[in-house]
Amino acid sequence: MTLPKRIEPVENSSEQSSYRSAQRKIVRLKSFDARIEKRDPLPVQVYLASLEEPRARERTVTEDVSPHGARVLTQRHWQRGEVPLLTPLVGEYPKHARIVYCTPQPNGGYCVGIQFEGPTFKWHV
Repeated sequence: MTLPKRIEPVENSSEQSSYRSAQRKIVRLKSFDARIEKRDPLPVQVYLASLEEPRARERTVTEDVSPHGARVLTQRHWQRGEVPLLTPLVGEYPKHARIVYCTPQPNGGYCVGIQFEGPTFKWHV
C-alpha cells in the first residue's frame, strides 16, 4: 500500500559548509515511507463483495489489519478506487471500503489494500 510521503526538512551539511561565511543554512527535503498506523499480521476470515453484485461475494482472508484498513487476498482483480463491501465472519457489521492498490501474486490471485472511511474498525479472530 503506497501512502503519501511525509516531508521533513533536514540540513544539507555539504552545501552548508560552503556557505558558512554567510551563516546561511540550505534546507533540502527528506522523504519517509512510513505507515501512519501499525499493521498487525492477523488472518481474519471475511467476505469481499462488489456493490454491483453483493450476492457474488468471495470468502477470503486478510494478511494484515489496522483500525482503518487491511491487506486482503482475493481471486478477483479490483480497480483502484472501487468501493467493495467487506464483511467479517465474526464481529463487526459489513463496512464499505476503498481499494488503494491491487497487486497480482506469483501463485495466482491478488492482494488488495483496502482503506475504511470514518470510525475505526475492530478486528476479531
